[in-house]
Amino acid sequence: MRLDDTIAAIATPLQPSGLGVIRVSGKQAVPLVGHLFKSGTEKLEKTESHKLVHGWIHDDEKLIDRVLVVVMRSPRSYTTEDVVEIQCHGSPFIMRRILDLVLRQGARLAETGEFTQRAFLHGRIDLTQAEAVLDLVHASSELGSALAVQQLQGKLYNAIEEVKKQVVATASLVEASIEFPEEDVEFVHRDECLRQIKQACADLEKLLVHADQGLRVREGFSVALIGKPNVGKSSLLNRLLRDQRAIVTTVPGTTRDYIEESIQIKGIAFRLTDTAGIRNTKDLIESEGIRQSRNVLSRSDLVLLILDAGEKLNDEDLGLIRDIEKNKTINVINKIDLLSGREPDWLKEISGMESVFVSAKTGEGCDELESRLYDKATLGGLPHKDEIWITNRRQQQAAERAMETLLKAGQGLEQSKGEEFVAVDLRSCLNALGDIVGQTTPDDLLGQIFSKFCIGK
Repeated sequence: MRLDDTIAAIATPLQPSGLGVIRVSGKQAVPLVGHLFKSGTEKLEKTESHKLVHGWIHDDEKLIDRVLVVVMRSPRSYTTEDVVEIQCHGSPFIMRRILDLVLRQGARLAETGEFTQRAFLHGRIDLTQAEAVLDLVHASSELGSALAVQQLQGKLYNAIEEVKKQVVATASLVEASIEFPEEDVEFVHRDECLRQIKQACADLEKLLVHADQGLRVREGFSVALIGKPNVGKSSLLNRLLRDQRAIVTTVPGTTRDYIEESIQIKGIAFRLTDTAGIRNTKDLIESEGIRQSRNVLSRSDLVLLILDAGEKLNDEDLGLIRDIEKNKTINVINKIDLLSGREPDWLKEISGMESVFVSAKTGEGCDELESRLYDKATLGGLPHKDEIWITNRRQQQAAERAMETLLKAGQGLEQSKGEEFVAVDLRSCLNALGDIVGQTTPDDLLGQIFSKFCIGK
């Protein structure tokens, strides 16, 4: 990727809307757009930074669209380069036409995530903030967006930097003892180094303790709706979504493939997956759907096992009750509208499991089900004010590597294994911490991270 050329891309979705944005960044951004822009007040090259200017985009003498243009001069821009944003009408045809004119003037079409990657490479943001940009774009819940904003503010970066300072201080004492040895004299800073290592480990542990929960909050808790055919899985999905998303019939086996949709409960995202009814069948297509259902079940964070209140438990029900992980499952006893206030005769069969009574048809009990889902999801905790959470697998794995090598360094000091071995472990720890914020991250990994962005970001 070249950083000395000028890039351009459409920064808003390509669909009819009130507003569309074309973003241009690089040394030639201002004169390049200025050649296409006509305003009755001033030339773009002389306009004040961060000021909207009204005018027209033209192709020679042909007017293309009435626009607003803003110039953000280096270094006070997202990429730290000169940036120009053209705000036009949100017609896909018009946006493509303006982008084509910009490219004809000499700009290059931006690669995926290249604007954010330039911001990172120019030191405007660290890697945790770059990932937070992507998280915020894809945020599906109030809590998920709050954690993304926290990282975008640089709070995780600052926490990692504090740990790094302690490790650097320890490493400097160890390195000094190696560079300036005194014969037959024991390493005099051992206790101080151990204290600093223990403090750094404690600070890292605070970041790691909720990492798995942070990942679930960021992506949404996966919830599998399982059960034998015709127990009301699709009806329950539609009721929770408050929309007719899944096809519902009285014919068993209607759902052949799984359907995934999202809801938000008290600020937390849940990804609900309606699966094919699990039963013994010779139907080839239905068998494949059942195989996929079992895969979804094995990967899910939470499970809703749907049971028919109006029927006796059969071997398929009992098999599911026997095989599921009890601690992540809520039994949903559906069709209570058919019971006339009675309880199913088989209720004692699941007496030791968490259960809730609902009617997917009338909606009775669904508020209670949502509350139970929220309670089960938040058993792992929610972030307190100013508590910093790691929220993606890459950050978690790098922090775990840092912790592992830091503990190894501490053990080396306690067992007097030699300062050279301790120094190697401390350097490995610093490299792992650098991976989190992007200071030592390999180029191929950076490419993978930024490839997940849209082109205009």
